[in-house]
Amino acid sequence: MKREGISIAKERWAFKGKRRKYHAEAKRKNPLVYKEAVRLLKEKESVMNIHCETVLTRNTIYMIKKELNDK
Repeated sequence: MKREGISIAKERWAFKGKRRKYHAEAKRKNPLVYKEAVRLLKEKESVMNIHCETVLTRNTIYMIKKELNDK
């Protein structure tokens, strides 16, 4: 039942999924964390070190890294 509703919403472009918490246009403390992760990635820090220094999960760091490489 739920899957059917999601598939119908996707067809209408109403279902967009979960919003990203850490991105360049984020509000409050989130842009600071994002900018710190970007800075550390540009300094060639490892994902594990960034994970230990920030509150970000490794998957989030990999997403940010991919986003930077795509630009």
